[in-house]
Amino acid sequence: MNYRLLLVSSVLILSFNVFVSPAISQPNIKCEQHQEIFTFQVPNYPIQHQGGAILNIKVAYRLTPEAITQNAYPDFVPIRKDIDKFLVNYPNEVDFWEIVNKKLVQFLLDKYPQMSSLNIDMGVLATANEPFSRSSIIYSTRPQSCPISP
Repeated sequence: MNYRLLLVSSVLILSFNVFVSPAISQPNIKCEQHQEIFTFQVPNYPIQHQGGAILNIKVAYRLTPEAITQNAYPDFVPIRKDIDKFLVNYPNEVDFWEIVNKKLVQFLLDKYPQMSSLNIDMGVLATANEPFSRSSIIYSTRPQSCPISP
């Protein structure tokens, strides 16, 4: 009797997990072995956010298979300019760097559909006001896309 109760309980728990955790029930995405990743940096970027800071921004993005097939590579110069416009016009000066970075990643993914995944490491250098260097790193991958592999 205890064996049947244990078996029924196990089946119910596993069934519940499949419905609650859709990632378990979804098939794994097969990522192509060939990937094209582009990186660039924006060093020593001065910004007035949070009283003033110097950022070191590292950007890496993976292209979608469609972008590769169609040679639809985005030029990094407009992306760099979009980052600049985004940061210069950022509306809330008291937002944490993590929030700024998260919104920047979403902005770029919305604007550039050729990117399947995007990583931005926003390093904030130490200043007289804040003597500690820190960093916000956001990794974002579109649904049904492959992340950037190291």
